[in-house]
Amino acid sequence: MKTSSYLSCFLLLGLCLFNFSFQSYAQTNTMERIRLTFTVPGKHVRPLLISFTADNSATDDYDYGYEALNRNSFPYDMSWLVNGLKCTTQGVGSFDDTKKYPLWLYMSKEDDFVISLTATENFETPIEVYIYDAVKNTYSKLNDSDYNSHIGKGEYFDRYYLAFKNDNATSSDTAAKTLSTEDDILKNTKIRYLRNSKELYIDTNGLSTIKEIALINASGQRLFTTKNINNSSLKTPIYQLNNQLVFVNVITDLGQTTKQLIVN
Repeated sequence: MKTSSYLSCFLLLGLCLFNFSFQSYAQTNTMERIRLTFTVPGKHVRPLLISFTADNSATDDYDYGYEALNRNSFPYDMSWLVNGLKCTTQGVGSFDDTKKYPLWLYMSKEDDFVISLTATENFETPIEVYIYDAVKNTYSKLNDSDYNSHIGKGEYFDRYYLAFKNDNATSSDTAAKTLSTEDDILKNTKIRYLRNSKELYIDTNGLSTIKEIALINASGQRLFTTKNINNSSLKTPIYQLNNQLVFVNVITDLGQTTKQLIVN
């Protein structure tokens, strides 16, 4: 009877261990991963792995069981930098394309080096992978080609990062949209000659501030100038400018625009 009880307990324990091992394997096997390779041509090759836990069981800090310390001492090397610790493998929380992960680089001599994207694994949709150079403020897309650089002797802690978005492109898009908006504001600025009152009327609809206006004739001669206006609209008499073609140049805080008017 005792033998049967011991056997049952042993089988139950074995089944529990199997289920735990299977679940751990299944979780590990479906984990999103990015594999990089650091190379100093003809001198050193270092594979690097970063894994993303969908349930946030790992963090951006050092987590036992997820990180593998780099205990080597090579003349050229690269590692993940996790709370000041150099790691060849890093586990973090769920994938977030706004994050950047720092890389540690050591060069015993000035030389060329290469960072390659070896693989992306288990991502439902394709992702972009970049190397961000914090000194140059540049993003190099690894999906398209390897990152090649030449650097001097030294240890670099906060220069290179793994990134997933090109923030410079986002800034450029924002700037382009801003520029487009400013152009639209300038184009839609009202510039009119009020014939009954013989006044020049300018209105920016409250979207920009008029700084200066100038009226120029067809020969290029400046006929009239008003500065330091600092208002979004303006009415000013131009009695002396009868029966001629003029160009009204309006300078605002967003730029300048010009319109052709016939004063009569």
